[in-house]
Amino acid sequence: MEKLESLFSDTELYHVEHNSRGRLYKTQQLPNKVKRRIIYDNMHLMEHLRFTSSGFPQMSAYTGTTNFINIAYNDRNKYDGHNQALHFFLDDYRFRTAVWERLEEVTYSISKYDYRYTPDLTLWKDLPTEHYNRQNIYRTRFIGAYWQSLGYEVIPTASWGNLSSFSYCFEGLPLNSIIAVSSIGNYKSSEAFNLMCYALRRLEEEKKPILILIYGPEIEISGLNTPIQFISDFINSRLRKL
Repeated sequence: MEKLESLFSDTELYHVEHNSRGRLYKTQQLPNKVKRRIIYDNMHLMEHLRFTSSGFPQMSAYTGTTNFINIAYNDRNKYDGHNQALHFFLDDYRFRTAVWERLEEVTYSISKYDYRYTPDLTLWKDLPTEHYNRQNIYRTRFIGAYWQSLGYEVIPTASWGNLSSFSYCFEGLPLNSIIAVSSIGNYKSSEAFNLMCYALRRLEEEKKPILILIYGPEIEISGLNTPIQFISDFINSRLRKL
């Protein structure tokens, strides 16, 4: 039997089915013992998500406008969200715990924003294990795919660690999409800059983005065929106004 088309958008259904803290009404009605078990690591939010063959959540392409104002997550309560995109190009401590451990609550609280980037969780270059980096990629994709499942406009973000991270760091990113990256910290040394240029070439080859948004100061990056658009970071924006 064909699934009947809903009279409501995914976003409208989200607001009907969740309370003011972003909690699903049907989940809240379960016995506490059952509820604790199914909400562990946000497993109860997986229902409408797709996963890659290696187990990372799969995001859909974003091909919409980039003509919006970018607002940092820590300034989220200062603006109305209209024609604004919420970004997470910040130190992890400003958002990490909130976006994963309180994902439902944060999702509801930022629903006023017309656009949002996926959280840019750090990938470390000098850890003795890849576990934390893989976990951060998983969580970044999960949050983005979850937001997309609610009907929100989401710009995927890409990040990388050391060379070994390229075996998984682009997992779950969509093909033929606008993709954002942060260049903050990648100009401190020639090694870091060269790694960033290599990462962008790998991203272009593997995911064929239609546009790469780079959060950071404008600088020439050679060897790319994909159009680039720079997003001013808050440090440089403020310095230019002095």
